[in-house]
Amino acid sequence: MSQPSLEISGVTAGYGHGRPPALREVSLSVQPGEIFGLLGPNGAGKSTLLACVEGLHRPSAGTVTVGGLDVQRRPEAAKRLLGIQLQKTALLDDLTVGELLEVYAALYEVYLTPAQTDEFLARFGLREHRRALARRLSGGQQQRLALALAVANDPQIVLLDEPTSALDPHARRAVWDNIRRMHDEGRTIVLTTHAMEEAEALCGRVAIIDQGRIVACDTPAQLVAGLGAHPVLKAAIELPLAEARALPGVRAAHYAGQHLELETAEPQATLAALQAYAAQTGRGLSDVRLRQPNLEDVFLALTGRALAAAAAL
Repeated sequence: MSQPSLEISGVTAGYGHGRPPALREVSLSVQPGEIFGLLGPNGAGKSTLLACVEGLHRPSAGTVTVGGLDVQRRPEAAKRLLGIQLQKTALLDDLTVGELLEVYAALYEVYLTPAQTDEFLARFGLREHRRALARRLSGGQQQRLALALAVANDPQIVLLDEPTSALDPHARRAVWDNIRRMHDEGRTIVLTTHAMEEAEALCGRVAIIDQGRIVACDTPAQLVAGLGAHPVLKAAIELPLAEARALPGVRAAHYAGQHLELETAEPQATLAALQAYAAQTGRGLSDVRLRQPNLEDVFLALTGRALAAAAAL
């Protein structure tokens, strides 16, 4: 097997005495060419872990190597392999989009010609904004600019901290397309997210992190398969839980707000029986949806909390 792009071994890190560690003996390995996701709620330790990789935060224990280089012993060499997009990117307000790209590249001794700058910005859908001040861009455009700046030095490994946070669905998918394009160029990508959909859409492997610990790491499909869970049939209907659990195929039943949720091994049979019950009793049946098991269920099974609820804390 080739040398890992990123190797984290037994990393513990915190922010002062009297406070619990932000990371607790974290170990993981990222292989070249992966899109690797760190999935967890706010405060789980995702950004702290990236800060340790970037050399911005010194662990109290453990080691981090980037491309085989120890980040603490050879920080400058390690950082040259990295492209970084922080959770909040502070841009120089008085520079244009084109000027910002050229400045960021020059920090790594990469000097772009005007033609190269145009070509680079075109890849991120920003060429027509080359002479615009960064503060005049929309939120989605600013995120695409942050991605462009992250690869201005042609890095082997790109670290993206919540790359689509607070974006609308259209802007989010545009950023996803840019991330996939960066991956197609042969780069290794590590991204943090608290969005289950994003992790499933982009990542070949996912490490689930909660309260500073890695609680699981595998492909999204394998993580879900490991649950042994069944699809969930969700519907707005009034039905006693005892009767719901007696429907064909049902393994578990509960109410979430006004909706009945049925975990079922036979979705079609369960739905047919639910429709028959509604017809016989004259009760309304609406908003029927079938949901396959996903990473949200994995997080709930591993931590006892829903990912969405944990992210809101």
